[in-house]
Amino acid sequence: AGPAEVYALGRALRPLAAQGVLLMGTGSMTHNLGEFFGGQTEPVPYVVAFSRWVETRIAQGDLQSLLDYRTQAPHAERAHPSEDHFLPLFFTLGAAAEGARPDYISREVRYGMLAMDAFALEAA
Repeated sequence: AGPAEVYALGRALRPLAAQGVLLMGTGSMTHNLGEFFGGQTEPVPYVVAFSRWVETRIAQGDLQSLLDYRTQAPHAERAHPSEDHFLPLFFTLGAAAEGARPDYISREVRYGMLAMDAFALEAA
């Protein structure tokens, strides 16, 4: 499944939130383990550029750009050589209330290249 299918799954399960079910996604804003052992301590520029692009699109409610992130986001292929750790974002966006905006908890970057952004979206 790709971003659109995972988003649709979140939308299909959205009504469960009204029944008190916690819907959440967990992954990684960037996840390129091929660069993991570089000894980097400061955030690598592409990691910050990609993460802030995603944050801005979520805040703007720009779902179409997010769904097409592989071609629109800066450094998308480098940030996520495979999508498995990024797809939970789309489930979360689908499960959130219409027009929900992120409440950022953390913008931490670990080991220079693992962006571990954490945010909450209002339930439907």
